[in-house]
Amino acid sequence: MMDSIMEEKYRPICGRYNRCQSYPLHAIIEMSKSVGREIRLEALLKVIIEKTAELMDCHRCTVFVYDETAGELWSYVAIGIDSNEIRFPLGAGIAGDSAINRKKVNIPDAYSDSRFNREFDAKTGYRTRSVLCCPMVNVEGRLIGVLEAINKNTGGAFDEEDEALIEYLAGYSAIAIERTFLTSRYVEYKKNQEIMGFAREIQMNMLPVDFKSISDSSNAEIYAFISPATDVGGDFYDYFFVGDNRLCFAIGDVSGKGVPAALFMAVAKTLFSTIARDGATPGQILYRLNQELSRANDMMMFVTMFAGILDTTTGLLTYSNAGHNSPYVVFGDCKIEKLDAVTGTAIGLMPNSVYEEAVADITGHSAIFLYTDGVDEAKDEGGRMFTVARLEDVLCDIAFDSLKNMVDMVLSEVAGFTAGAPQSDDITILTVRLNGGAVSTAGGL
Repeated sequence: MMDSIMEEKYRPICGRYNRCQSYPLHAIIEMSKSVGREIRLEALLKVIIEKTAELMDCHRCTVFVYDETAGELWSYVAIGIDSNEIRFPLGAGIAGDSAINRKKVNIPDAYSDSRFNREFDAKTGYRTRSVLCCPMVNVEGRLIGVLEAINKNTGGAFDEEDEALIEYLAGYSAIAIERTFLTSRYVEYKKNQEIMGFAREIQMNMLPVDFKSISDSSNAEIYAFISPATDVGGDFYDYFFVGDNRLCFAIGDVSGKGVPAALFMAVAKTLFSTIARDGATPGQILYRLNQELSRANDMMMFVTMFAGILDTTTGLLTYSNAGHNSPYVVFGDCKIEKLDAVTGTAIGLMPNSVYEEAVADITGHSAIFLYTDGVDEAKDEGGRMFTVARLEDVLCDIAFDSLKNMVDMVLSEVAGFTAGAPQSDDITILTVRLNGGAVSTAGGL
C-alpha cells in the first residue's frame, strides 16, 4: 500500500520528461550534492536558485528568506536579477501571500492578479507572466522562507507537475537553509566562547594571587577566592602594601553581570589601586573613587565596596564601607563580630557622597572575613537563599588552622546547600589575619 502511495506521489516528477524519465531524479541528486557542500548562506542560496531554475525550466528564480525578528522576507540572490537586497513585509505581494498562508500560489498571468506588484517590471522593462511560489517550512512547521519561480521557458503557465516539483525543492531547501543558520550560530557561539575565554583570562590576571609574598614579607596573611557566575563578572578584590607595615585591601561587587560589569570592575579596581597608592585613607579612597565613577555614568552602574588599611605593627584596622556586605572578624570558639560601625552609599550613583571611617583592633587569634553577596544569596534548586544567618553559623563553627581551610569550609557549606543548582551570582571571598610580631615590609611606596 505504502509503495503505491509513494509511486503516485512522485509520478508527476518522474514522468515529466518523456525522452529521459531519470533526468529530474538525476538533477535533484546533483542539487543535493551541491547544496550539501555549502555552509555559507549566500553561497547556498545561489546553488538553490541555479538548480531550481534548471529543474523548473524557468527564466527566473528567487529564494526569499524569512526574517522572523523584522517580520520580513528578504533576498539578495536571484537568477536573472541584477539587484541588491530585496525586502518586503510578510504578506505583501505574491511571495508574501504564499508565506503568510503557508500555501503554494500558482499565477498563470501575474498582471491579472491584484497581489502582483508591477513596480519592478516598470523599472527594469521586464515582463513577468507566470509565477509559482511555495513556502519553505521546516519539520516543526516554522516558516523558513519562500521559493519562487517566474516565467516558464516554454512560454506557458506552471502546471501540476511543476507544483509537485517545487514543493519537493522547497522542503529540501528549507532543511539546507536551516542547517546553515545552525552552523552559523555554532560558529558564532564558538567565536564568542573563545573571546569570552580571553576576557576571563585577562580579568583573572588583574587580580593578585601571590598570597605567599605577603606572608613572606610581613606578619600578615592573605587568601582569596573568586568564581564568576558567567565567563566574566563584576566581583573583584585587591591587596598591596602602602608604605611600611600598612596593608591595604578591598573587596567589591559591581551591579549586573557579564561584559558590562567586567568592564566597570576593571575601571574600579584600577582607580582604587591608583588612589590608594597615593596615600589616601579608606574613606578618601572611596570618596575619590565615587567621584570618578559617577562621571558620565549614563548606564547608572554602581559598585559596592569595602576598603581597609591594616597596620601590621599595631593591629589597628582603619576601614570604610560603600554599601557592601559588612565583613566579620572571626575569633574562633563561636565568636564573631561584624565590622559595621560605618556604611555609605554604593559608588557611582551620587558624586557628592561622603564615606566615614572607623577603627577596629585586629589582634590575637582572629581573621577578617570579607565576602560578596554571591555567598549569602546563593540559591538552592527551590530558590531559597543560603542567608547571612547560615554564613554566621558556619563562621562560628570554624576552627581555622589556615585561611585557605577557612574559605574552603565556607564554600563547602554553600555548595552543599545549593546542591547542584546553577550559580546565580559571582562568589568572592577575601580573608586577612596577623601572625605574631611585626615584620617590616621592604620597599613600601
